[in-house]
Amino acid sequence: MRAEAEAWARHIARFTQGLRVVPARNSHITLAFLGELDEFETEEVISAAESSISPVRGLALGAPAWLPKRRPRSLVLDIHDDRGELLSLQSRLARELKAMLGWSEGRPYRPHLTCARTGRGFDPAGSSLPVSPSITFSAASVSVYLSRLQPEGAEYEALASFPAEGGSRESAT
Repeated sequence: MRAEAEAWARHIARFTQGLRVVPARNSHITLAFLGELDEFETEEVISAAESSISPVRGLALGAPAWLPKRRPRSLVLDIHDDRGELLSLQSRLARELKAMLGWSEGRPYRPHLTCARTGRGFDPAGSSLPVSPSITFSAASVSVYLSRLQPEGAEYEALASFPAEGGSRESAT
């Protein structure tokens, strides 16, 4: 799924100036964006992720969109979650994070896969987007990532990863 989404974005980037394609290795569906955390908070997040795990099956790539709608910075593919398993996982994680860290999301959860990023002043007006790849998939794992912003884009380091079916922690450090 990741490779297909990257290929789709590369096709668009050939005809759309100012797009930076997200490599397949960096593709992920964000459940919660937490910002900067200390070591204790990071361990709390890892614990919350582990206790929230459940299978997430039957996901599908949906329609393309520019986000945010005003002054877009990302080209995304919406994620369809007809079974509600992804939303259920995200809701459990959000409750855990609120209890542990006082975290709350400022807007409703919108599952999506970021395929490309834009620069400042990008205007998608007049750019038509091709139909997204028709792909269904299941989540393989839930990971806690550290992101580092680089001039060429974000780099992600998995601090911990858990099989989506449940199971023991796989330390990535």
